[in-house]
Amino acid sequence: MKKIAVVGGGSTGHTVATVLSLWGHEVRLCDSEAYSPVLEQTRALGEMKLVGSLGEASAHIHMVTTDVEAALTDADLVICCTVANRDQETAERIAPFLRPDSVVLLSSGGLGSYLYRKVFDGMGLTGVVVGETCGNLFPCRLEAPGVVRVGLPLMKKRAAAFPNSDTQKLIDAFEGVFAFDRADCILEAALNGPNLIGHIVLTILNAGAIENAKDTYYVFQQGVCRSAMNLADAMFAEKKQVMDALGLPAGSSPSGSYRKYLDPSVHDYDDFKRLAGPDQVTNRYISEDTPTLVCLFLSVARALGIDTPFFQAMERVASAVNQADYYADGRTLENLGLGHLKGAQVLEYFRTQR
Repeated sequence: MKKIAVVGGGSTGHTVATVLSLWGHEVRLCDSEAYSPVLEQTRALGEMKLVGSLGEASAHIHMVTTDVEAALTDADLVICCTVANRDQETAERIAPFLRPDSVVLLSSGGLGSYLYRKVFDGMGLTGVVVGETCGNLFPCRLEAPGVVRVGLPLMKKRAAAFPNSDTQKLIDAFEGVFAFDRADCILEAALNGPNLIGHIVLTILNAGAIENAKDTYYVFQQGVCRSAMNLADAMFAEKKQVMDALGLPAGSSPSGSYRKYLDPSVHDYDDFKRLAGPDQVTNRYISEDTPTLVCLFLSVARALGIDTPFFQAMERVASAVNQADYYADGRTLENLGLGHLKGAQVLEYFRTQR
């Protein structure tokens, strides 16, 4: 049994805390005061119910609190499950309560561990290990007070740390909790996350249906169609060109999964298709994934001198729809202070530098 602090009062935080509690670990779920209503509700209920692809079960979470110091005290591991837009804030919030040898994992970091590393190093925490997974630990929803739904069976994730030399320390620290394969570096973990293409495609193509829905909208049931598959394939072709230039694996187009969602004889994705949302076009499918993942990808493509017109068009459309400028404000190489990297220097940096 390990003492594990889970930071994040949303769906992923509640799900990770519930699953790890079921597995016998002492889990402390925490977040800032902004999440006090949901955390107080969870604490008052006393038990969390798990439904979906991991089966049905109930678990008691050892601690549910807005006292981050209490949650992190003597924790063996820290798992951060906040949205990527909060990475700087979350790193600064937890840093004062970490040990010099703490291990911090971001669920689907999107290069967030680079930001955490800068915060930790600035506070003298150079021995803290920080890394991230390729994609969220669980596709999930906090479906109702005290109920979390997991959409897919547990799958082995790829993970990497920053600096890359800490990756094996990260993997070893989570032995007995999660089994990870080693990613090439955090850049691969970020760009191969499944939300790079899928979320922006399904949300933008279904904007009218989402905004006009009278009842709960289920994009993986109602939004998957021929048009979405064709656009996903076009964007994946651009992604593969970039990943090939980097010498990294590209994964596969989301269209392969979409075809399975539409096949009535395939039931492996039934729980995944029951994951609700998005409920609006400003949902995190756009407001988180476009500035964090899409804009990061665009900046890497530009550093490599590769034109990606479909990604550029989708970012511009998403920005216009939400009256934002995602690229100007996004997690680009330029905004990370890495705009000087060109060509092979991009991958080399994430493989070798602190």
